[in-house]
Amino acid sequence: MTNDIAPIVSEPVKAIEEAQRRNISGNITMSRALAESAHGLTLNEARVMMLAMRSVDPRASPYKYAKHGESVKVRVSAAEFAEIADLKPNADGYTPRAAYEGLKSACDKLYERSASWTEGKKLIRMRWTWKAIYHEREAWAEIYFSPDMTQHIFMLGERFVRYRLEFARGLRSVYSTSLLRLLMTQKDTGFKSITLEDFRRAMEVPETYRYADIKRYAITPAVKELNEKADLVVEWKESKRGRAVHSLQFTFTQAEKHIEQTELDL
Repeated sequence: MTNDIAPIVSEPVKAIEEAQRRNISGNITMSRALAESAHGLTLNEARVMMLAMRSVDPRASPYKYAKHGESVKVRVSAAEFAEIADLKPNADGYTPRAAYEGLKSACDKLYERSASWTEGKKLIRMRWTWKAIYHEREAWAEIYFSPDMTQHIFMLGERFVRYRLEFARGLRSVYSTSLLRLLMTQKDTGFKSITLEDFRRAMEVPETYRYADIKRYAITPAVKELNEKADLVVEWKESKRGRAVHSLQFTFTQAEKHIEQTELDL
């Protein structure tokens, strides 16, 4: 977290009212390849990119968001960041300083981050942004998606994943946001089976982690947090080949209110 942020007096009331109106409703849409990839993001960076993807209508033309030949550009506010991070307003009712700091720190590194996945024997690496600009003391940031990312956030093909941003509200671990994304690739069936190798890559656990470490740090707490905060009921089990764990199976159901709302948004 950077320490060179100028003192903040308060966020304009208009921005607060906008956050209250929009809350964190809406959907995140991405290609299945991107949903199952390693995202290379910290928790704050993941929050910003989820908010950025929520700001795009995936059924619209990318040119709607790319004026004057620029990359697809959207706005993310500190008030929205506070909502997805579940940061409460301060004593005066304004967006807390931590939201400004989190948004700024995410913008500082987003250009360096890339998602990665394999296609056959090819390793694909793709930058998330072409540019990320934090507007000091103005409580918002401009996020420019990298040109190659366009096909993965607009529904230009058929293999897309779509889920409610609200599920990610208040999640405190990047493992939780990553597991949520993986589960939503199979939200229609409520069953996700994945090899341990693919799980390790998608969750971006350190290469030094043994299975016991993966279970302790990336599975058990992530499942617990999703059950507590995402209105999901998640259960899981492991499958072995010989004595070694080969794959993981997750079963999950959504709260009825979210199922109904999702159908309305499609």
